[in-house]
Amino acid sequence: MARSIEGKKVAVLTENGFEEVELTNPKKALEDAGAIVHIISPQKDKVKAWDHDHWSIELPVDVPLSDASPDDYDALLLPGGVLNPDKLRLNKDAVSFAQHFLEQGKPLAAICHGPQLLIETGMISGREMTSYYSVQTDLKNAGAVWVDREVVVDNGLVTSRSPKDLEAFDRKLIEEISEGRHATTGQFTKADT
Repeated sequence: MARSIEGKKVAVLTENGFEEVELTNPKKALEDAGAIVHIISPQKDKVKAWDHDHWSIELPVDVPLSDASPDDYDALLLPGGVLNPDKLRLNKDAVSFAQHFLEQGKPLAAICHGPQLLIETGMISGREMTSYYSVQTDLKNAGAVWVDREVVVDNGLVTSRSPKDLEAFDRKLIEEISEGRHATTGQFTKADT
């Protein structure tokens, strides 16, 4: 039986251009399970979603990235969309924020193109992951072991391919948060540059 995630705090790190359902669906699942979910962004007031092929809804930013501390959160969610992770991976503060969760063994979930941000941490070598099909070469080149499954869990790191996998993604994200921190090993530390 899964432990509760009641009162656990989850950060959703995003930029403009996130795929709408990849943020709204897991956010609702987390809130329905009792978690407190904050949208964190380099944008100060709101972020704009992308829905398949057009701009969509705007959501309020709960905490600007410049004011956010990863220490305040139990888990991190990275929605996809083509524009969102590409903008985030160029932002050193966003990369550092995500890196904290890998370093601390806190649950981290990324869907579709979301894993692109994790490449920039230098901490995914040897990790089993999945993603949108077009991102697989990038992940492999970063040392990840890419597999084609609806959801992959590797020591608290949850990844999925696309919105069609959201049911499995949400379930595993909640399960990993209920388990709490995972052990970290030297294998997962940022490579010296």
